Amino acid sequence: MLSVLEREGFVVRSPESGNFQLGPEMIVLGSRALRAFDVREAARPELEALAEITGEDVTLESLVGAEVLILDEARGRSLLGLDSSIGTRWPAHATATGKVLNALSAAPMPEPPGGLQPITDHTITSWSQWTAALSRVREQGYATNIEELEYGYVSVAAPVYDREGRTTVSLSIGGSVHRVTGDRIPALAASVRQAAARLSNRLGYRPDLRGS
Repeated sequence: MLSVLEREGFVVRSPESGNFQLGPEMIVLGSRALRAFDVREAARPELEALAEITGEDVTLESLVGAEVLILDEARGRSLLGLDSSIGTRWPAHATATGKVLNALSAAPMPEPPGGLQPITDHTITSWSQWTAALSRVREQGYATNIEELEYGYVSVAAPVYDREGRTTVSLSIGGSVHRVTGDRIPALAASVRQAAARLSNRLGYRPDLRGS
């Protein structure tokens, strides 16, 4: 087990004593955990407000390899929704947040050796279609997931920027395909983008000072 951790950089062996100590990857994980805690606290009012206004479930998610991780959530008024909770992970290529985070990440997930795996008949499985979807996200400022993760479930996500202009988390609104209809998506996209912009501002992002 130590050999595996050493190979991944989570522990290092002292050349003098031969003892193991924490490696650089543990520092990376620790700093991510601290940032996630700060973001969750800052995001909570936006999650609750969006859930109240839209009636749909709202989540705050981050990218972990080829998956997205739910950092926090606020439940809407419907009893029916995707069975998820804080700490749940989903395949990034089948989610709106995964598209947003990969589209704006400095280190997006690489093409997997086995290709993109289908979750439903609507899941993107072609790498060319995936990269085209990321381009659309960069152009329009939000992403959608229409029954790509689960039949009957639709979500809309927008990027959140930190003070350095990086996108490490995304806000998402999701619900039943019968409520989150095509006609309603533009309004939900506007709502989640506005909430993400307010959260970005709270985190110190100032686009006017970056010439954008």
